[in-house]
Amino acid sequence: MRKILVIGAIASAAFSFSAYASAGHASGLSFRELEYQAPRDPLLPSNAAIGDLHHTPAADLAPAAEALNQAIPAGTSRADAEAMLGKAGAKCRADGASSERCSYFDVATRDEYVDDVHWNVKLDLVNDKVASLAVDRLWSRH
Repeated sequence: MRKILVIGAIASAAFSFSAYASAGHASGLSFRELEYQAPRDPLLPSNAAIGDLHHTPAADLAPAAEALNQAIPAGTSRADAEAMLGKAGAKCRADGASSERCSYFDVATRDEYVDDVHWNVKLDLVNDKVASLAVDRLWSRH
């Protein structure tokens, strides 16, 4: 009987956690997950300077851009877009009346190196609604 109660408590806790986790990410958008799914940054040639900024190629960002466009389609209000990006881990700031910039910072390790990773999303706005968005990912190795 005692084992059944313990198993029941564990199952209940797991169910509660999964319900909480899914409710917290209703949009499904997470920069941590986008970073996890991004291709690994290449090892640099020996003549590359440590600390140089590198842009992730657009082709490598295509899945992330698609996920962002699905989560924040054209016509989404500025407030809703800010809320979704904030919930995904980004910090947003207005860049005038017609655009918003949101960024996410992470640290990744690659062999003996540490990479600083910055995701940047620019929202172009018309009448306080998203007209389009662009995503960029910068990284530097230390």
